[in-house]
Amino acid sequence: MKKISIRTSLMRNFLALVLGISVTILVLLLIDAQRSVRELSERLIDESSDRAEENMGRFFDSVEKLLAASRGWWEGGLIAYKSRSDLERINAIYRPLLEEHDQLSSVMLAHDGGFEYLLLSDPRGGDDYAWYNRVVWADRGPESGFEARWASDFQLVRGGPLPPELESYDPRSRPYYQTSTAGEVHWTDPYYFFVTHEAGMTAAYKWRDPVDGREKLVALDLLLNDLSQFSATRRPSPHGKIFVLHSDGSLIGLPVDPRWSSPEELRQRLQQPTAQADQRAELATAESLDLPVVNHAIKEWRRLQGEDFSHFSLYEGGETWWAGFRPVPVGNQQLWIGVVVPERDFLARASRRRNQLLGVLALALLAAVGMTIGLARRYSQPLEALADQSARVRELDLGEAVAVQSPLREVTQLAEANAQMITTLDSFSRYVPVDLVRQLLRRGEVAKIGGRDAELTILFTDIVGFTTIAETMEPSRLTEQMAEYFDVMLTELLAEQATVDKFVGDAIVAFWGAPEADPEQALHAVRAVLRCQTRLAELNAQWIARGWPAMPTCFGLNGGSAVVGNIGAPRRMNYTILGDNVNTASRLEGLNRAYGTGALATAAVVDSAGPRFAWRRIDRVTVKGKSEILEIYEPLGEHASLAPQVKARARCYEQAYAAYADRRFPQALEILEREPVQAEDPPSQWLAERCRIFQQDPPPASWDGVTRYATK
Repeated sequence: MKKISIRTSLMRNFLALVLGISVTILVLLLIDAQRSVRELSERLIDESSDRAEENMGRFFDSVEKLLAASRGWWEGGLIAYKSRSDLERINAIYRPLLEEHDQLSSVMLAHDGGFEYLLLSDPRGGDDYAWYNRVVWADRGPESGFEARWASDFQLVRGGPLPPELESYDPRSRPYYQTSTAGEVHWTDPYYFFVTHEAGMTAAYKWRDPVDGREKLVALDLLLNDLSQFSATRRPSPHGKIFVLHSDGSLIGLPVDPRWSSPEELRQRLQQPTAQADQRAELATAESLDLPVVNHAIKEWRRLQGEDFSHFSLYEGGETWWAGFRPVPVGNQQLWIGVVVPERDFLARASRRRNQLLGVLALALLAAVGMTIGLARRYSQPLEALADQSARVRELDLGEAVAVQSPLREVTQLAEANAQMITTLDSFSRYVPVDLVRQLLRRGEVAKIGGRDAELTILFTDIVGFTTIAETMEPSRLTEQMAEYFDVMLTELLAEQATVDKFVGDAIVAFWGAPEADPEQALHAVRAVLRCQTRLAELNAQWIARGWPAMPTCFGLNGGSAVVGNIGAPRRMNYTILGDNVNTASRLEGLNRAYGTGALATAAVVDSAGPRFAWRRIDRVTVKGKSEILEIYEPLGEHASLAPQVKARARCYEQAYAAYADRRFPQALEILEREPVQAEDPPSQWLAERCRIFQQDPPPASWDGVTRYATK
C-alpha cells in the first residue's frame, strides 16, 4: 500500500466530508429557491402596495375632510360671499389650506344662482403673480363678476372686470357641478381644467341649504401631475415601479422613468397641446408611453381578472417580472395601484441567504484546510517569527517585540533571549546616534576608536539664563519642563536628519553630514533651527500660561571640516566631533547675547544653504582664540513665507551697517532712527550704541570695522 502523509490524509478526508455536505445543501437550496421566489415576490409587492395605499389614502382622504368642513363653514356664514369685501376673508381661510395640501390646485364655492368663487394656485403667473381669484354670478350678469391676481405674499398685483371670454361663463355648466349628486362626495372623471387646461380630477360636495333653500357646492381640484409626482418618485425595489391606473385603463399616476424625472417633464407628459377646457382628458396609456413592462402587466392583469389570483409573473425585456394590482376606491371612482418588480431585485435577498450558507461552507472548508496546515505550521511559525525579529533587529527596527508563543521549551527560551536583546539594543540606541548603531549592525563590527575628516554643519544651542531659571524652580518641575523642552528640540532636529551628539546640561550639540553623507546638510541645518524656533515660541507661550518660566534659546551654526568618529578609550567611547570649526559654532552661539539675536550662522552656512532662505548680515567678528574674520548672519526664514516688514527691517539694518563699516556713523544713526520699528530691534540697538560710542570717541585710522571678542 502506498503511504501518504498525515497532512494529505487529513486534507483528503476533511475536504471530501465538507464537499459532500456542501453539495447536499446546494441541492436543497435549489429545491427551496422556487418556493422562496414566490413568497418573496408576494411579500415585496404586498408591502409596496400597503405603503402606496396608505399614502394615497392620506392623499385623497384630506380632500373629503376639507369638503365636509367647508359645508359647515358656509352654513355658519364663515365663507358666505355677499360682496367684494368678503373676498379677502374667504381667501385668508383657503390660502393656507391650499398651501398645506399641495396636491390641491384650487377651491370653488358655487350655488344654483350661477355664483362661483374660485381661488387657484396659478402656475401660469411665474414671477408676476402666484394666486388667481375669480368671482362669477351668472344670474346677475357679467358686471357682477371680477378677477384678481395676487403675489405669493397675497399683495394685490392687479384686478379688474371679467375678460370677454368669461362674460357668458356659468359654473352650473361645469362638469364638477353637473355630475355631482347631493349629499355625497363626487369625483369627476379626469378632464382638462377651465383655467390652466391641465388634466385633473375634481372632488365636489353638493347639498341644499336648509336655511335659504339654495343648492350649494364646494369643489376641490386635484392635478394628475401631483398624483404622478407621488408615484413617479417611489420604487418598491431598486428597479421596480409603482403606478396608478384608472378604471378605463389610462395611467393617472406615472411610474418612475428617466424621461420624466422632473415635475416639468411630468406636466408635459400629462398635458395635451390641443386640450379644450372641461373636455374629458385623453390620458396616456402604458402602450402610448412605451412602457413595455407596465403594458404587459396591465394586459396580463386584464386577462386574469375573474380568476383566483393575487400575484403573477411575466417575462419581459429578457428577464422575469412579478406584478400585482390592488383596488383603491376613491368615492365613486375606482383606481388601481399597480406594482411590477424584476425578479433580480428580490432574488438578491434570497441570494444573500444562500451566500451566507455558502460562506459557512467555505469557512468550514477553510477551517479543515487550516487545521491540517496548522499542524505543520505549529512548530515552524514561532521560528519564522524569531527569524523575522532578527532581520528587523539587523535594521535597528526596535519596535515592541512580538510575543512568540510555543509549547516547546527551547523555542520559548530563544524567544525570551531575543526579546531581551531587543530591549538592550533599544536602550543602547538612546545613548548613541541610531544611524551609527545601524551601520555597525549592518557590517557586523564592534565599535572601535577612530575618526575621519568630514565636511559637516555644526549646531550648538543653549538656554539663555538657565542658571537663574534653575535656581527658582523645584527639581521635579525643572525636570518635567526640561523633558518637554528636549522632546520638542529632538523632534525637530531629527525631522531634519540631524545627528544629535550630546546634551551638555541645558545645551545641545548636533551636526549634519555624518555618519551618513548629506549633500543638503546646510539646508537641513538651517531649516531645523527655524523649526525649533517656531516650536519653542509656541511652547514658551504654553509654559507662561501655566505659570512656568520661558526658556529662550540661542543657536549657533557653522560649516566646515571637522573630525568625526569614536573618541575615548577602548572600553568607553563617544561618537562625537572635534576641531576648530566645532569651537567656532560654540562661540557663535554665545555671540547671540551680544546682538540680541536668537540664531547666528557663518558665511559658510549661508553659502551652502542656497537661495531658499533670507538672511540679515549682522557683523564681521573674530572670536576668542582665533584671528580669522567671520561674516556672521541671522537667519530670518524662508523667502516664500517671510513678512514684508521683516525684510524691510533687515534692509534698513544692512544699510546702516554699511555706513557704520565705512565710518559714516551719523548717517548710520540717521538710517536707524528714521525707521521707528528699528528701536525695538535688538541688533539695531546694538549698532546704534556702537555708532554713538564711535561718534564721541572715533576709532583709530586702522579700524577695519571688525568686532573682536576676547571672551566666549
